[in-house]
Amino acid sequence: METKPSYFSKLFSGRMNRQNYIFGSTLFVLLPTICFLVVIFNILLSPSIFAMPYLNPANPDQIMTPNISIMSLLETPVNELWALAGVIFIILSIPYLFSMQIRRQHDLNMNGWWWTVNILPFTEFYTYIPGSHATPGTNIWWMLSFLSLASSIFSLYFTIWPGTKGVNKYGIQPIAQTSLLKDILLLK
Repeated sequence: METKPSYFSKLFSGRMNRQNYIFGSTLFVLLPTICFLVVIFNILLSPSIFAMPYLNPANPDQIMTPNISIMSLLETPVNELWALAGVIFIILSIPYLFSMQIRRQHDLNMNGWWWTVNILPFTEFYTYIPGSHATPGTNIWWMLSFLSLASSIFSLYFTIWPGTKGVNKYGIQPIAQTSLLKDILLLK
């Protein structure tokens, strides 16, 4: 009797075509972004953000400046709800984004561990650490900049390059269709 693979093992095996990869990645990045943009727009549209200095009615010689903190604007019930929704979307998106990257690399007949190349652009942040030896123009700065550029080109490559024709070591060629539940979330 053949055992059915677990959802987790199904999620990280097989292949994914370009169309599904681009659609899924866009969806899983767009949902939290929309939530956080709503929070930002709510802050910008808050009437208290534009409070102007005014004359003190008790002492007309004194100018009063409103004391408004960004935290007080973030802590409104609506903004807390939208921020919570954004955080939940991020937490739910992370495994699917990794899954889609790995399956897309399988479509290119590459090992799924190549997703770690996506971490390389973050090495550029080393140049912003006070006291680091990666100041502009130094060899380490050039190396980190090159790694960041190379990983960006690699990410572009596996996003737009067509997958392996026919069967490869990761499975059969995926058909050109997009079904969120079946092809991206692997729920059916």
